[in-house]
Formats: sequence, C-alpha cells, structure tokens
Amino acid sequence: MSRYICNPVSMNAANLIDTSSASAGFGFGARLDVPHRGFGDPAVVRFKGRYYVFGSMRGFWWSDDLVTWYPGLSGDLGVMPGAAGDGRVVGEWLVHSASSRDHSWFTRTKDPMSGKFEKFSDPGFGFWDPALFTDDDGRVYLYWGCHNVTPIWGIEMDHETLMPVGERQVLISMDPEHHGFERNGWNNDPSVGFLRVGETDAPGLDYSAPWIEGSYMIKHDGKYYLQYAAPATELQVYSDGYYVSDKPLGPFTYADNSPFSTVRGGYYQGAGHGSTFEDEYGNWWHASSMIGCAPFSPRRMGLFPVGFDADGVMYCDQKYADWPHTVPEGPADPDSTFAGWMLLSWNCPARASSEMEGHGTKYLTDENSRTCFVASRRRAGEWVELDLGSVDDVRAVQLDFCDWERTELLGIPFHHFSMLPEKERFIRHRWLLEGSADGKDWAVLCDKRETDTNIPNDLVVFEEGKRVRWLRLTCTEMPFFNVFAMTGLRVFGHRDGEAPAQAENVEICRDEKDGCTVCLKWDESAGADGYNVLWGIAPDKLYHSTLVYGGTELVMHCLNDSVPYFFRVDAFNGSGITEGETKAAE
Repeated sequence: MSRYICNPVSMNAANLIDTSSASAGFGFGARLDVPHRGFGDPAVVRFKGRYYVFGSMRGFWWSDDLVTWYPGLSGDLGVMPGAAGDGRVVGEWLVHSASSRDHSWFTRTKDPMSGKFEKFSDPGFGFWDPALFTDDDGRVYLYWGCHNVTPIWGIEMDHETLMPVGERQVLISMDPEHHGFERNGWNNDPSVGFLRVGETDAPGLDYSAPWIEGSYMIKHDGKYYLQYAAPATELQVYSDGYYVSDKPLGPFTYADNSPFSTVRGGYYQGAGHGSTFEDEYGNWWHASSMIGCAPFSPRRMGLFPVGFDADGVMYCDQKYADWPHTVPEGPADPDSTFAGWMLLSWNCPARASSEMEGHGTKYLTDENSRTCFVASRRRAGEWVELDLGSVDDVRAVQLDFCDWERTELLGIPFHHFSMLPEKERFIRHRWLLEGSADGKDWAVLCDKRETDTNIPNDLVVFEEGKRVRWLRLTCTEMPFFNVFAMTGLRVFGHRDGEAPAQAENVEICRDEKDGCTVCLKWDESAGADGYNVLWGIAPDKLYHSTLVYGGTELVMHCLNDSVPYFFRVDAFNGSGITEGETKAAE
C-alpha cells in the first residue's frame, strides 16, 4: 500500500488541555491553554532515523514516514522559547535555537523523545529566524534575518562551542524592483493591502518594503543554496526564493527560478519560510508555511518534492499542490509523486441538517479556504451531504474542519466543556463518513466516532476505490463542543468521461513598463472545471504552476524583471487533464 498526503499535511495535535487556572462554569477566555495547531515556519530535520519538525509552534512534532505526524512530549523541554525555531544536526547532537531580537542561545539533545534539551551555547547576540548549517568538512554556519529594513546575515560558528568565528556578513538584501515575488501586498501588489475574509478591497500599504526572512541553507552537488522567504507571512503569496554560491558565505548570485516554492491559486495557498531536507532514500523535500484564512484557520505545513535539473536549477513540484500525492518508499523522480486523482467535488451541490446564515453548504466545495460552512445548531449529529452528480471512483476525501467563534463560545457560562472533570477535558474531531451509489443504501467509509484524535484537516484514502455518488458526513463531536464547521469537504478520484478540450487562444501580455507583471487570458474550454497555468524560465523548465477555478484570466506580479518566461495552460476536470501549448511571454 502506498503512502499519501494531501497538503496541507494532516498533523495530530494535542487533545487534552489544562484548564486548572480557569473558573469552572464561567468560561475560560484568554486563560484557556488551547493546544497549538499551527505549524508555521517549519524546519524539518532527520535525526537518528526519525523526522522532527520545529518552527513557530510549541516544542516539536515527529514522524517515522513523513505522512503521520505526532506532537512531541508536553511540558518544559528546555528549548529556547520563540518563533521560527530551528533544528539541525551538528555532530552527534540535535541542536535547537529560536528567535529573539536581543538574546538567543542554543540547546541540544541526543534523544529528542526524552523531552530534555540542555543549554550549551550563548553566543552573546540576538538572531531572528535562525538556521544552522553543517558543511561537508564539519564547519558550521549560522544564517538569520527577519525584517523589512535589514538583510539576511551569515557567520561561521565554532563547531564545538557554537560561538561566533569572525564577523557577520550581509548575504541577501531586498530587491522588489526586480524580484516581483518580493513585492508586498495582496498578489504582490502594494496598492492592495491585506484582505480580511469577505473583503474585495483594502487600503494600499503606506510602507511597502517586503520582509526578507526565513533563511535556510543546503548544499547539493558542490553548490550552496541559500533560501529565503518574502514578502510577508500573512499573505497568500508567501514564497521562498534562493541564491547560489560556491562558498557557504558567498558571494551569492540570485536564481532566476525564484521563487522556487510558491503556491498561488487553489484551495490552500502560500508556500514560504520553509526548510529543504533529504529523506531516508535520498529524495529531497521542501516543507513550508501554507496560509488559511477562515476563522481560526492557522498556518499549516505543506510538503513538496524537490528536484535539481541538469543546470543546477532547484525547483519544487507544486503542480496540483493541494491534491493527493504519494510519499515514495524508495528513490523517486520528484515529478512522479502526483497520485493522478482528480478533484470531483468542485462546486458540487450539497445539503445539511442545518446551516448558519451566510455560511451555507456551497462553501464546502468552492475550493476556497477563506470561506466556511457552519451548522446553526450546536448539537451532536449535525450532517452534510454531497452529490457528486455521477457514480464516481472515489479514492480520497480531505476533511478540513475549522473552529467557529471559539473565543465567544468559551465565554458562555456553564458551557458543557467547562463542566467536565479535568481528566475529561479532551478536544476531539469525531465523525462518521458514509457513501452511497443510489442515495438510499449507505455504506460506512470511515468511522471516527470513538477516536481521541485532534486532527483539524484529516485525509481518508481508499486505494482500491469506492463507487459512490453521494457522501454524507455526520459530526458527533467538535473541539470544545463547538458547532460543526468546515472550510472544505474535498473529494478526489476518477470520473467516467472525457478530459476537457484544450485551452485555446491563450494571450500572454507582459507589462511593458513593469517586467514583473503579466496578464494571461484564454477561451473557456468545453467540459473544464478549472485550469492549471504552468510557467517558468525556459520551455523545459515550467517549474511553477497556479490553479484557476471559475475563470479564464490570471494576473501575476511575481516574475523577475528582464528574465524570459514561458507559459502553458492545461485544462482539467474529474476525468483528466488536457495539456495546452507552451508559449513565450510577449
């Protein structure tokens, strides 16, 4: 049986919380110790046969296979508190550090599962978004920086003491005039600020300088790849670019393929401030922050295969980035992980036992994590039902729950959760998924009514397939006994029929005054549910892609000025993909 993920990656979160300091019967407010579900700024490291991820989270998560992730031990681990924690192997130690403007330090352990890290190095200065790197010769370097004024820095560290050797050096500075993906603002457009859920416009940025941050270093085939994130972690265009050098402290040359990690369009977007690492088979991966914007939808971790072409160009395979992919159990081509299962639930009709005004069932299938369905009754047994429109070969279902108005809920006097004994204060996602071919006879597809897991974005896989047309999800428990709410109920597999017609009359207009901006238009393809726009710096390097649903136009401001680009528009539906023709930008 193969192993599958569907970005953002499903991750188990802690399910028991400490409410001992709260006043029983009168809610919890800000005093509630809510288990952390955010996985921003992930730094994945393989240590002694196991994968660990640190970042802007409490402690760490671990996995044996990159598919199933568990939270590490609770309590005080002894690690430095702070955002963007980094974990790297230095000798026989796993070394951890985190972010501080004033005072940072390093801790280490030989056994992370012991729950104990020891402090062993205090370099005497603060660093934000740290990233250690051990070279082949054993020398160690530190990279850091997170600001919209100051650059990315680098310095050598003594490999025994992790104390500075020499002086820090400036390695990367912002250049939004020529690097479009560094431009701040919605869709890299400074004239449009951050859009809250439901907004279509927002005031432009008074100070549009991007945040250059999230550095990470790897070495491949003798070259040093210094990665960095821009323009801001709260934006759906958050991406990772890179520079290349023959030396660990440069000088560095900008890579025209930047951003090498960027997820634009589709259901869950953003792919910035990440880490690049090798798995046990020598396959390279990139873990990054993905951005969700529905109520209480935190940053989550995306996981993408990484490749290096014959010219040394590093890229992520992010085609259909938030659809199911396989995790190989041996050496694999990074372009071979797409499971081939098509999205079947796009805009399909749905009904529910109840729905809150303004948050109906249409938001379950609109491929937009910024909208959500919410039941109107806070009771167990609320359900939703999807009609795929035909009996399809269903291979996977992604269930993406969200917390609806959690802060207000926990202020309700004598709320059910507050009355539980302390040892029973679990937060869990419990549900039943059923399928039917005729709408009358229902079969259980997955039963989690007795589970104790807290997985806000779960994935159910049917490798042999299930022939169903209707799917029904019944919710029996939400965290904090909240109302049933979801940002998406996504179904993947195969639909009998033909792939759509090829996208025709593709027009590509690159802005004459601003080479970072391009506008694409094409004719609607018969039978298409959407389009995947591929783009890159050469006809054989279409390493980037953007999913487009419900439209035939795409405007991007993320190109690199004075760099040639090529584009291809593929059409897709539940039956397959039809590739378009590759065209140069005019």
